Amino acid sequence: MKVVTFLKQLFIVWTVGTATIPISYLGFGVGIGDSILLSFGTAALTAIFFVFKSARIAYKDPYREELAYIKHQAREARKQLKVISSSRFKLKSIHMWTELSKLYRVGKSIVDMVEKEPARYKSVQPFFTNYLQATVTVIERYVFLLSKPTKSIDVKESIHEAENVIHELSTQYDQLLNSALSQDVLSLDVEMKVLKQHFQNEEEYAPINRMK
Repeated sequence: MKVVTFLKQLFIVWTVGTATIPISYLGFGVGIGDSILLSFGTAALTAIFFVFKSARIAYKDPYREELAYIKHQAREARKQLKVISSSRFKLKSIHMWTELSKLYRVGKSIVDMVEKEPARYKSVQPFFTNYLQATVTVIERYVFLLSKPTKSIDVKESIHEAENVIHELSTQYDQLLNSALSQDVLSLDVEMKVLKQHFQNEEEYAPINRMK
């Protein structure tokens, strides 16, 4: 694609430069020598225009495309989180209602964080690309099996396995969020230590009030 674009630009530069000669010579009465020089100048300016245009696209587009991709992922994630949220109210088990509520709460925190700070996307990328869609698939199948009036041994085993998977996914959500926040926790600890040291120094060097 880049080669084709380069060839097109080269053709345009050559065409513009060549066309300048008869236009300046016949149309404006410029001498043939000056017309040739003018054609070189026009071709050079056209080439410079394409160089600056390519540089501007190369500089701006990657970040813009990445940002648009992250925003798209966040929007899609919110749709899937709504499925998790609505599925809670189809369950009779308090324990599983709690598990799904935790999944929804932690997942929402991750999406909120990424929407506020897109640069954090890479630290929680597995949530968007691996875990969330799998979570929705498992939950939908789990709710479907629970809705059946009669359950065979195989169905009961599948239900039990789905509950275990949901619990494991909840653990993975926690680990991802905690990992993403670890740097914030470290920075906060450093700031608090500095402040505590500052307070201790102030107390140590505070003037002593004496009764006159």
